[in-house]
Amino acid sequence: MATNTGTALDYCEHAELRAACLECLAMPKKVAPQPSAAPRATKNPTSEHDKISPLGGELDMSLPVDAVEPLVGADWLAAHAFPHYLRRSGWVYLRTEGVLQARVKAVKVGWRPERKVPTADAYVDNGPGLALQVDPASWDTSICIPLGVHADSQQHGYRYLKTNEDGTIVHYRGGRPVPEGFDEDDEIEL
Repeated sequence: MATNTGTALDYCEHAELRAACLECLAMPKKVAPQPSAAPRATKNPTSEHDKISPLGGELDMSLPVDAVEPLVGADWLAAHAFPHYLRRSGWVYLRTEGVLQARVKAVKVGWRPERKVPTADAYVDNGPGLALQVDPASWDTSICIPLGVHADSQQHGYRYLKTNEDGTIVHYRGGRPVPEGFDEDDEIEL
C-alpha cells in the first residue's frame, strides 16, 4: 500500500497508478452537494421573494387612472403587468378622459403588499402585486396633452410612447411608431 505523494505519480491502495486502477475507478465517487442556483429575475413574480427583472425598454408609457390628483406625489403606482417596453427613468404619464394630465419618472418595478388606487368613490386596494416605483421629486403636473385621435385606442392598459426633446409625443403600437394623422379605423402594417 504505497502512496507516492512527493512525485507526479500517484499510486492508490491497490499499488496501481490511481488514474489507471480499475478497482478505484469502479468505486462510487463522493459527490459534493451542488450549491443551489441563484434565483433568476422574472417579469411575472408571484410573491415578494421573487427577484424582479429591471426595466429594460426604450420607451415611455401612459397609465390609465380614474383620478390624477390623489396620485400626485406618490412613490409607487399600481401595475397590472410588467411594463416590458418602459425604460428606466422613462416618463410614466397618467391618462384619464383622453388627456395625459401628469407625469413622473420611473425607477423600477417592485412587489408591494398592498396597491391602493383612487377611484371615483374612494381608494380600492388591489392586494399584493406588481407596482411601479417612481421618483416622487419628478412629478410634473403642468402638462395637459389631449390624445386626439389616439384617445379611443387608449382606454385600457399601458400605452407606449416616446417623448421627444421638443416635448412632442410619438405614439407606439406593436413596437412601431403610429404615423401622424392616423385614424383609428385605419390599419397599421405591423
